[in-house]
Amino acid sequence: MLTLAEKTQTRSLQIRDCGLADYREVLQLQHDLREKRVLCQIPDTVLIAEHTPVITLGAKQSANKLLAEPSELTRQGIDVVDIRRGGGATAHNPGQVVFYPILSLKDLGIGINEYIRELEAIGSELLEQLGIRCQRRKGLPGLWVEKRKIASIGVRVSKSVTYHGMAINIQNDLSIFDFFVPCGLNGVKMASVLKETSKHHSMSEIKQKLGQLLTKHFSGSNQLQTISQKRGRLPGWLKRPLPARQTYNKTSHVLHSLGLHTICYNANCPNRGECWDRGTATVLILGNVCTRNCKFCSVATGRPEPPDPTEPDRVAEMATQMGLKYLVITSVNRDDLPNGGAGHFRDCIKKVREQCPDVKFEILTPDFCGCQAEPVTILQDALPFVFAHNIETVPSLYCHVRPGADYQRSLTLLKMAKESYPDTQTKSSIMLGLGETDAEVKQTLQDLRKVGCDRITIGQYLKPSKDSLDVVEYISPAKFDQWKLQAAELGFSWVISSPFARSSYLAEQESTL
Repeated sequence: MLTLAEKTQTRSLQIRDCGLADYREVLQLQHDLREKRVLCQIPDTVLIAEHTPVITLGAKQSANKLLAEPSELTRQGIDVVDIRRGGGATAHNPGQVVFYPILSLKDLGIGINEYIRELEAIGSELLEQLGIRCQRRKGLPGLWVEKRKIASIGVRVSKSVTYHGMAINIQNDLSIFDFFVPCGLNGVKMASVLKETSKHHSMSEIKQKLGQLLTKHFSGSNQLQTISQKRGRLPGWLKRPLPARQTYNKTSHVLHSLGLHTICYNANCPNRGECWDRGTATVLILGNVCTRNCKFCSVATGRPEPPDPTEPDRVAEMATQMGLKYLVITSVNRDDLPNGGAGHFRDCIKKVREQCPDVKFEILTPDFCGCQAEPVTILQDALPFVFAHNIETVPSLYCHVRPGADYQRSLTLLKMAKESYPDTQTKSSIMLGLGETDAEVKQTLQDLRKVGCDRITIGQYLKPSKDSLDVVEYISPAKFDQWKLQAAELGFSWVISSPFARSSYLAEQESTL
């Protein structure tokens, strides 16, 4: 019979510390608790444990690859247990923290994919507290430090109640993983907090931190509904009509009559109706064909035409006809141009000022790959403006979401702009719902503040075309409110955080806090 060292009740979540326990005993306890949770005899419960050495084999037989005979494992004091959770072979031993949530997904209002992402978020936040920045890898549940795996997930759901869970390597002996192919992935190396940081930790402290994170993520029957919604169903807060009132029609007519492109149209922005109805639009200069192929964007990719020398005049005429007081100018990536198109930004601003001297400007630039110093110098002639460049997503997703871009390059551009234009507000934007963790979002916001970024917009990624990336999760308005508070606490002076927030959305507002 297991001795439970600690039992903590927080609202509808019960956390039990099983101490250092035999795996088979904890497995039986999971089954017993799962049956009681199905019958609503107990609240949601999480077991936390360390285990005596054991290799567990999952339901995916092709991923159960032992490299030692059973007799050798017995000689080494390693048990082998065949179970029916997802995934393949993994191992547990002292110094590894394992947690087994017995939760009703029906009561939480989420599906299995959202649940697994929550486990990953909990693990990521715990590891961040211990000095480890980890990543997810598409199609491979768990957490990774570069190409080394530090945390494994294997779950099962029966009658909407979860069991099995997640294991995180803290300071365990990693040689146990030499007796099999971890998760059936040939060549995978394992990592631990100790191996990555050379720091030892009290396991009781680790469990306390983990308990706090479990409470944060799973306490209360509606907690997860403030974090995500099932991807396949568009939540009601993301549905809005396309206005067709007089101002909207006038905006559309002016833009089309002058032959101007907008990011509103080319990127299928969901705010086009609202913004055009307010008599404003974000002009897309340097054509509507991009030299890159970012997977989140619907702007056409290919070989663009040379810059049109008449475009600055047409932008100025638009500002005049629409009576603009604030104009946002952006462009496609023009890696084919010597200065990335910076001179064209400058010319458009100067031409508009000649006709409309009171207009205020915001420029949303590409990253000016390979020539950042020159564009920053060129644009100095067009001050004042708000200088914006979008970071878009967290660094671990760049290769998937922004191929051809570089996270550090974007931060460097924002830093250079702030240092070159000390009296200028700098601005960036990030999309949520692509599979990022809370810890990664917070770190990205911190990175932006470190380079002096003053303004931030945080919005929901929405798939703009059939060939674009799928949405991983829908973030609730309540969660966006939380991010607004966190951004303000980090020192951003201007924050818009909402499902429909985009880089130029409500850009004309003087204050948002």
